[in-house]
Amino acid sequence: MKKIKNPLIRRIPKELIGDWKKYLVVFLFLVLTIGFVSGMYVANESMITSANEGVTKYKQEDGHFELKKQADATLLSAIETGEKADFKATKTTLYENFFRNEEEDYNNDGKKDGTIRVFAKTKDINLACMLQGSFPQKADEIAIDRMYADNNSLSVGDTLTVGEKPLRITGLVALSDYSALYASPSDMMFDSIKFGVAIMTQEGFDSMGDAHFHYSYAWIYDDPPADDSQAKEMSEAFLKTLAADAAAEQNAVTGFIPAYSNQAIIFAGSDLKGDNTMITVFLYVVILIIAFVFAITASNTISKEANVIGTLRASGYTRGELVRHYMTMPMLVMLVAAIVGNVLGYTWLEQIFANQYLASYGLTTYEVLLNPQAFVLTTVIPLILLFIINFVMLTVKMRISPLQFIRRDLSKRK
Repeated sequence: MKKIKNPLIRRIPKELIGDWKKYLVVFLFLVLTIGFVSGMYVANESMITSANEGVTKYKQEDGHFELKKQADATLLSAIETGEKADFKATKTTLYENFFRNEEEDYNNDGKKDGTIRVFAKTKDINLACMLQGSFPQKADEIAIDRMYADNNSLSVGDTLTVGEKPLRITGLVALSDYSALYASPSDMMFDSIKFGVAIMTQEGFDSMGDAHFHYSYAWIYDDPPADDSQAKEMSEAFLKTLAADAAAEQNAVTGFIPAYSNQAIIFAGSDLKGDNTMITVFLYVVILIIAFVFAITASNTISKEANVIGTLRASGYTRGELVRHYMTMPMLVMLVAAIVGNVLGYTWLEQIFANQYLASYGLTTYEVLLNPQAFVLTTVIPLILLFIINFVMLTVKMRISPLQFIRRDLSKRK
């Protein structure tokens, strides 16, 4: 005998229309929550991937040190090979990374507005990513950090005074070793308003004079470390070689910092990863609350329709069929909200989060990447959590007998 179609199925659109305000509020709340989480995941992971690839793409240093005076070829060779060390030294390749810390006046009113760290443009180490405009071609041109420019209302074509020399801004850049503008490793927090970095042509850099000059050298390991723990061991061995060789040549080490502990390099990435963890916890707290709201709502609906459910059970309908019916609406709402939320996350909301990070950090260009993990975290896992919570609560509710449903005696024990 053909079973009559479950009459409760026809109640799904009626229930949706009857309680459309409740479902609309829950739907919009889920869309915004999932959308924001998805947008943050997509922006974060895209930027983190770009930063990781940028280590090689922009020839990011493994660390840098500063000497009291310029090293000659003999000292540099000894440091690189560790040939004079009485222990197993770390072999490296060194690059000149000289810079000047100059006072700058972007208002051109004769007053100091901040400090700008000027490097000569190079193709060897810590390359700059051009974000807007072009690299300087003349001695009186300069390209400055994009974040510093934004914070001080500077743009391509403006003129600012560095030291006592007026320079025209030709471009806005991001330096791979200054994603966060820390002027010193000892600084508690970066300052992107009073401190910036910039690049000039070699001719322009040399024309600034010898004042405020720093003999900085960046290094890259011949055999890169596998993790931060190994990087720590290698940097300690390298520092021993460096200090001994510098002292032997009547020189001195005035600064030393490996990349793994350089806040100017690692701070932005650590913040991005930390935000991912925080937003994940927030999402699952919200999903658990919504799941329990749906479960309580379904329980109340069962109480209202107890007579109908009892009649259906007595007519041969199983607990499973009724449980599936009452789980349909919550699962549909969650599924549609997840789809809409992810669409918003990959488009409008992703750009919002990206702009927030770009306002705080000097990040290089990135490409929005499809993120399967974001889909799993914002869609698959929430649906599983919703399913489990509602399934358990509804299964427990449906364990009473059909006669108890008909009598509206919905408690399992007196």
